[in-house]
Amino acid sequence: LLTAAAIPVACAFVEPYRIQVRRFDVGMPNLPPECEGLRIAQLSDLHCSVVTSRKIIRRAVQLCNAETPDLVALTGDYISRPDSYLFEPLLKRLAKTPLQYAQQCVEELSQLRARDGVFAVRGNHDFAAGGFEVMDDLLRNVGIEVLVNSSTRCRGLAIVGVDDLRQGNADLRAATQHVSDDEAQIILSHNPRMLHSLGERNALVLSGHTHGGQVHLPLSKFRRRPCDMRGSEFHDGWYRKNNAQMYVSVGVGSVHFPLRFRCPPEVYIFTLKNKPQMNTDGHGQKQI
Repeated sequence: LLTAAAIPVACAFVEPYRIQVRRFDVGMPNLPPECEGLRIAQLSDLHCSVVTSRKIIRRAVQLCNAETPDLVALTGDYISRPDSYLFEPLLKRLAKTPLQYAQQCVEELSQLRARDGVFAVRGNHDFAAGGFEVMDDLLRNVGIEVLVNSSTRCRGLAIVGVDDLRQGNADLRAATQHVSDDEAQIILSHNPRMLHSLGERNALVLSGHTHGGQVHLPLSKFRRRPCDMRGSEFHDGWYRKNNAQMYVSVGVGSVHFPLRFRCPPEVYIFTLKNKPQMNTDGHGQKQI
């Protein structure tokens, strides 16, 4: 019995290092011809901290680069708030400062390679670095474009970044003021609840925040989720509302405790196609 109990516990501590790569073809109407076949990589919820080592982030970056993406999307939570550690008294004594972890994380992210650039938005934990602007500056100093309620263009495709819904000042109207509803657009939002605000936008939303629950107990519906997501329909995977489709990442790092169980960290590759909304996920899209 002790051996049987020890095996899943041991696996839970190994699983954070078993990063998976998942690939999807994504149909988007009105996609600019120059973007046919555009490959977007997503990294989310890195959580560099005493709980998630920079070695895990380094491995995620290596896997991402091996896929030779055209564009990389970073969807927030590069570090963890110290008060998020489950064993706070012990882990705080072992931990560096959030700013030091932010610097370590950005050093690893500086190795990302994408011909059309790396784009980032804020997550709710990133304020811990000394304010959101501190993390923004660290990212920008290594050539990563941080989008805060703003947009840019990649081969004519709109890339929109929205501030964090929980700790930031999310303003979708400001972010999309130069982007029409019907044109194809990529919206980066750490918090998946942004999907409810998109109206009829023809968008692919890349999100995170939930960690997919991080620990999936057998024969149980238990999933650990952020407090603002309790009661929410968003967990992980594909969702759709009106003309928008969204993928919610399970993330790369861990929070609260250094383990995952039946929910390995993942890196995502999305290949865009000028087709009606579709994706190659076997579970399909959940209609909201």
